[in-house]
Amino acid sequence: MAETPFSLVCTIARADAADIRAMRDSLISEAESHSIDDNTFSFRLDENNAKDLRAMWNTRIRGLIAADEILQAIESAGSSTKDNSMDA
Repeated sequence: MAETPFSLVCTIARADAADIRAMRDSLISEAESHSIDDNTFSFRLDENNAKDLRAMWNTRIRGLIAADEILQAIESAGSSTKDNSMDA
């Protein structure tokens, strides 16, 4: 991307490589991202003014927060569906 007056690089790390892939995939249509290793990726935002950079940052971070919340819900749903019928 062409150099602009305002730029930001965000690096995201998670212990679970599957989670980091899901979070990276959640940005596929929003920003170009780059894998650093199995548990880390980054993306860069470039804008001509600070107001636009802030808006783009907010959009990307809200998307990542939503992806993280969905991953947590899936993980907790999986743990709550264990068969406890043998406990009685």
